[in-house]
Amino acid sequence: MNEESQTSFTAPQPAEPPKPPVKRSRKTGKILGVVLLILVLVTGSAAGVYFWQQNELSAQKKNFESQLAAAQAGSDATQQSPANDSRPAHEQTPPKTGTETTCNADELSLSLAESNGSGAGTLAISIVLTNTGKRTCILGGYPGVSLVNDNGNQIGSPADRMKNATEKKVTLNPNGQAKATVTYHDEGNYDAGTCKEGATKLRVYPPNDTGYLSVTSPMINAWCPGFEVSTVE
Repeated sequence: MNEESQTSFTAPQPAEPPKPPVKRSRKTGKILGVVLLILVLVTGSAAGVYFWQQNELSAQKKNFESQLAAAQAGSDATQQSPANDSRPAHEQTPPKTGTETTCNADELSLSLAESNGSGAGTLAISIVLTNTGKRTCILGGYPGVSLVNDNGNQIGSPADRMKNATEKKVTLNPNGQAKATVTYHDEGNYDAGTCKEGATKLRVYPPNDTGYLSVTSPMINAWCPGFEVSTVE
């Protein structure tokens, strides 16, 4: 056998033994665990804050929309108060005009006049109410009448209403007048102590009003039974 026919042979090399796995210390494992836990908490907290903010914004939006709808629904039933109206004067809503037509004490004046209502043992005077205001108003019914002294203290009882009187509504234009009759008796017709002395003024409440007017009354200086008032006419 010559050298050219010879076959070369290479002996197999032994396989490299596997590397042993890298061992991690317990300390390294704990550190990694803590880091992972922090990441979970941080990312979870951030997500929670985000979703809470979105939910809060959604609730505020719904609340605003409901308030806006309520305001728009009520705008037809209410009017802006002129006192708080910031619009130009020519665009502001004028104040409502009152519909109350009763004459009030602050737009009336009071005076006394002679009366034809006196009779046997009975004296009478007329109380005159004059419309001093700028509007037309109405008086109807019985005025309230009392006797008072200079200090405003009532003397005796208020005047009784005359029986069988017909109540009328009297329309008073500016400067118009309405009258009512007051009847009284002289204290000489009664036993001592029956009448109450010290009256110097008449206090008159217009019908259907709590305000009053006063006028000096030289004709009546004592309250006695039979003190009465008629309706206005």
